[in-house]
Amino acid sequence: MANILDRIVEHKRLEVDRRRAQVPISALKDSDGYHTERRCLCKALENSEHFGIIAEFKRKSPSQQDINLNADATAVARGYAEAGAAAISCLTDAHFFGARPDDIDRVRAAVNLPIIRKDFLIDRYQIHEARAMGADAILLIASCLSAVQLDELAEEANELGLRVLCEVHDEEEVARISPSVDIIGVNNRNLVNFEVSISNSLELEPLLPPGLLRISESGIEDPQSIVKLRRHGFRGFLIGTYFMRQPDPGLACAQFIQRTHEIEDVYKDAIA
Repeated sequence: MANILDRIVEHKRLEVDRRRAQVPISALKDSDGYHTERRCLCKALENSEHFGIIAEFKRKSPSQQDINLNADATAVARGYAEAGAAAISCLTDAHFFGARPDDIDRVRAAVNLPIIRKDFLIDRYQIHEARAMGADAILLIASCLSAVQLDELAEEANELGLRVLCEVHDEEEVARISPSVDIIGVNNRNLVNFEVSISNSLELEPLLPPGLLRISESGIEDPQSIVKLRRHGFRGFLIGTYFMRQPDPGLACAQFIQRTHEIEDVYKDAIA
């Protein structure tokens, strides 16, 4: 994975330089999306009645290859919202994840939920892009950034009114978390061999900064995992591949949430 991550970041640098030459930040600031009201991801997770599910829209990934290449962003986003998702994560990387230029626009037009722009953000230009896209939050991946870069990009996002979800994979990355971050996400995917296990969230949880919202990402396919992780302080769960590989992602999300409620009710009865 280190190799693919390096390739993605290298490609992203070229991509950002090209887009910045075509559309400078001044032009982004003049766009309609740049001036729309933001929705608070933190409040959406804290107030969620359905476990703070962040449902993700993506068509493919380096680890899963083709997931749902013909998925319609509008239909999937509406399905997620109807199912009770607290927020939507939308991939905007075309080369590695199959995003289309208007995916996030269509998601934004379809729902009133907070939207995370999920991409490999390495440059402040992309933060301004995210605001122009109408995103409410951004993802910063600690594996791609130094501590200084994390600080600078998180502060830039704060100034633009965007919430920051910082993704970490191991203890070393936890140590680099910026004080300007709003939410910590533990990725359960091993970046070397692609294996996933929620044990990574459980092992890193005691090391996470107190007081920050924490979510678990990747490899969550069993509602029982949600109940277990909630007992360890996680208040949000980013789920993409499991939903997107189903014929109807929105229905899959609804059924997952329903089953999680059933399992949690049994757990509550057992300890009552």
